[in-house]
Amino acid sequence: MRVLARKAASMAVAISVTLLLCVSSYADRRHSDVESIGNRNVTGRVWGIFPNFVSLEKEIAIGAQVAAQFEQTARMIEDPVISEYVDRVGQNLVKHSDAKVPFHIKVVDTDEVNAFAFPGGYFYVNKGLILAAENEAELAGVMAHEISHVAARHATERLSKGQILQIASIPALFVGGYWTQMAIYNGLGLGINLELLGITRDSEREADQLGIQYLWNTGYDPNAFVSFFEKLQEQEKAKPGRLGGFFRTHPYTLERIAAAIDEQRYLPEKENYVLNSSEFDRVKARLLAIDNAQRAETAAGAADPKKPTLKRRTSTDGQAGDPGDPDDGSQAPSNKKSRPTLKRPGEQPQQP
Repeated sequence: MRVLARKAASMAVAISVTLLLCVSSYADRRHSDVESIGNRNVTGRVWGIFPNFVSLEKEIAIGAQVAAQFEQTARMIEDPVISEYVDRVGQNLVKHSDAKVPFHIKVVDTDEVNAFAFPGGYFYVNKGLILAAENEAELAGVMAHEISHVAARHATERLSKGQILQIASIPALFVGGYWTQMAIYNGLGLGINLELLGITRDSEREADQLGIQYLWNTGYDPNAFVSFFEKLQEQEKAKPGRLGGFFRTHPYTLERIAAAIDEQRYLPEKENYVLNSSEFDRVKARLLAIDNAQRAETAAGAADPKKPTLKRRTSTDGQAGDPGDPDDGSQAPSNKKSRPTLKRPGEQPQQP
């Protein structure tokens, strides 16, 4: 028994030393080789010892399934101008990052100021984030941070830790429906399990560092993420709870801000940085106009219940011949006068 106790004590000391070394690696500025961005491996090893047990192929498959389930409930911005612009900004950041998976980027129709990415590159930018950003660099700063979580494979790193500690098979946490229940669009925001997204204190600090590096490598002002963060913090102080979702997924600490500012000192200086573009201003104005039109239509519908209003389409809507599909050219067998005619934002409702 004494021998077993001594062995257990020795193992505990070894694990403690290993964990301390892993923590100290942050103080030693991890990922300092910024000139090698795109050709380096930033995933590391679990606790500095074990590999990530989830293959990239499995990670992409997990992300695809979770994204499909999420989109059954979430409402997306379908405007092609807005969607194409946000995707282009994101893909440019991905191109200048260490990510090893393709990205699928969409805009979610929610006022919550945030963005998030599922494993395998399934990335969602909230409408509220675009409207809150004052320039393209601020938007790109938050997007670069989320791309960093995928590049470093933080979500599947946590799964690998779970396998090591619990000797569990690759989870049902994702494919069994638990993630889907935690990542639901409830009309007020997104309820997402932070641990399953790989969001921990250390992973946030690493994503800050990598995100600033990717922002710099893409040509944006690397200070944009920090300045946006601080601006939102001031707004949250003025109106507590307004930006709770953002700070729940991006916990604000002075240490974290100091580390992010310090990271910029190590980056080679560039002659010019991109701060904003006229396209960002046009897209933001377009999104705001669409948002205002939707709000006006909702308010009008609430004031006059008999007035035709748009109905959110579900997975069962829009089938060929569905009389409720405004884009379907087929004729409905029922009396058209018995149903309200759908109208699009900016159009006048047709008279029955």
